Amino acid sequence: MLVPIAACAAAACSGPPTVAPVRRPDLPPALGVPGAIAPDARGATYLTAIARGIQPNWAHFLEDCRVRLPATHALNVMTLSARAELAIDRTGKVTVIDIATSGNADFDLAVRDVLADASRVDVPPVELRSDDDRLHVRWMFARDLRQAGPATAELLDVQLPLIGVTERLLAQREVARAAIRVARSAQSDPDRVAAAERVMTVTLDEALGTIGAGARQMAVEAIGRAQVRSLAARVRALISPTIDTELRLAAIDAAAQLADQAAVPVIAGMLPGDLQNYPRLANAGTSALVTLGHRERAAAIVLRALDSGAAVAALHAHAIVPDPALAPRLATWFSRGDARTRAAVCAAVPADWGPQVVVLRGLRDPDATVRAACADTVTRQARGTAGATTGAAKRIGAAVPAALRDLVRDRDRVVRARAVAALSIIEPRRLSRAATDPAPEVRAASVTAATDAELRTLASDPDPVVRAAALTSIRDRAPDLVMRGAVDIAPQVRLAAINALTEETLLEKLGVDDSPEVATAAVVQLASIRGRAAIATTLLTRLAASPAGSAERVRIALGFLLAR
Repeated sequence: MLVPIAACAAAACSGPPTVAPVRRPDLPPALGVPGAIAPDARGATYLTAIARGIQPNWAHFLEDCRVRLPATHALNVMTLSARAELAIDRTGKVTVIDIATSGNADFDLAVRDVLADASRVDVPPVELRSDDDRLHVRWMFARDLRQAGPATAELLDVQLPLIGVTERLLAQREVARAAIRVARSAQSDPDRVAAAERVMTVTLDEALGTIGAGARQMAVEAIGRAQVRSLAARVRALISPTIDTELRLAAIDAAAQLADQAAVPVIAGMLPGDLQNYPRLANAGTSALVTLGHRERAAAIVLRALDSGAAVAALHAHAIVPDPALAPRLATWFSRGDARTRAAVCAAVPADWGPQVVVLRGLRDPDATVRAACADTVTRQARGTAGATTGAAKRIGAAVPAALRDLVRDRDRVVRARAVAALSIIEPRRLSRAATDPAPEVRAASVTAATDAELRTLASDPDPVVRAAALTSIRDRAPDLVMRGAVDIAPQVRLAAINALTEETLLEKLGVDDSPEVATAAVVQLASIRGRAAIATTLLTRLAASPAGSAERVRIALGFLLAR
C-alpha cells in the first residue's frame, strides 16, 4: 500500500494523474466544487484569491486518493481533516506556524506539501493584518466536499500590547491604522486612552507638515489650546519669519500657552523688527513674553523701539508693558502725529492709567479711526476696573462718559459701536436707543447692557452678527434660543449656540458642519460632554476615514485632547 499512498500524496504537487485509474464498481462519486465563502465574512475577497493557489492542488490529491485507492482506505475516510495555521507577511510570504493533525500522518504530509507549493501568495491588505504586521489564517483541509476552499478558512487576530503596537504604527506614519487599532481595542484595556492620546498627538504633528496653511495653522492653535508640550519645538520653528503672518501669530500664541521658555529668545529676537512694521505680531510677541515671565525684557525692547520715534506697532505694544514715564511723550506724539499715529497713541494708553488727556482729546478727534481707537481704550480701562459699574465710572471720571454719550450719536457707525461698548460697562442704563440703531455693529455692541427681553428681540435680528452677540449673552438662560441658534443659517450664530448645547445628536451633525469653526467647536463640545473614554471609538474611527493632514483630523484631535 506504500506505493499508492505515496502516489496520492505526490499528486498534490504534480497535477492530475497521468496513469489511467482502474475502473471499479465501488468507486465513490467525485467531490465537485467546494462551497464559496460567505461574501460578508472578514477578508472574503482575499481568502478567495489565495484559495486559487491552494484548493486545486488539494483537490488533485483527494481525486487521486478516490480513484487509486480502495474506498475503504484510511485516506478515503471522509471525516478526515487537518487545520493549518498560517502567517502571511507584508510581501506575501507564507509561513506555516502549526498543523493540527488529522490523526493520519500521510494526510498531514499532503497538507504540508500543498502549502509548500503555495509559499508565496498575494500581498495581504493592510486592514487584515494583525499587530505583528502579518495576516494570520487558520485553514482547514478536509477530505469531504469542503476540501480546502475559501469557506474553510478563517482570519485570526493576533494582538500584542496596545501601546507598543500603536507606537510602531505611528513611527511608520500609519496614523489611520493606529487609529483603527486603538478604536477596536477592548474598552477595558488600561492603555486605551493613552494610546488614543498618542494617535491624536501624532495627528497634530502630521498636520504641521502639510502644505495647506489652513490645516497647519489649525494644528498650531490646537497644540496651544490642548497644551501638547511634546510638540513645542515644532511650534517654535514656525515663529521664524514667514510670509504667512497668521501662522506666525498662531505659533507665538501657542508658545505662550505651552510655557515654552525656549521660545523666549526667538520671540525676543523677532520683536524689534515686528515693532517697526507689524502691530499684530508686535502685540502677540509682547504678550507672549509677558506670559512667559519676561515682562521687563519685553518692556525694554518696546521702549527702545519708541526711543527712535512713534512707531505705530510699538505704540500698540506699549499698552501691554506700559511705562508711566512715557505719558508726556504720548501727549506730544498725539499733538504732532497724523491720524494713524493719533489712533496708535490712544491704543498705547494702558488699562490701568485711568483718565488721560490724550483719550479725552481723541474722543473728540475729527478722524473717525481716532475716535474709535480712543473709545476702545476706555472699554479696556472700564473692563480693567475691579468692582461694580459705579466703580468703573468713578475711576474713569465724568468727562469721558459725557464724550462717549455724544459719540453714541456719531455719524460713523464704527465709532457709535465702540462708544456703546464702552458705555455698556460704565453707564448701561443710558443705552436704551442702542438696541434699535440702524447699524448692526451698534446693535451688537448693545447686548452687554441689554435686558433679557431686549436680548430675545436681538436674537431674532435680521443681521447674523447681532443674533450671535445676543445669543452669546443670553444662552445660559435661554435653552430654546440655543436650540434655534444651533440650526441658524449663519455659521456665527451656530457657533454662538454650541457652548451651551447639550443635545448630542445635534452636536454630531454640527461636527461635520461646512464651517470649520462650527465643526471644531461642536467636536470639542461633544467630546467634553461624553469624556475621552466614551468618545474615543467614534473620534478614532472618524479620524481614520479622514485625509491625512486635513483640517478634519485636526478638529478630531483637538476635541479628544480637550476632553477629560
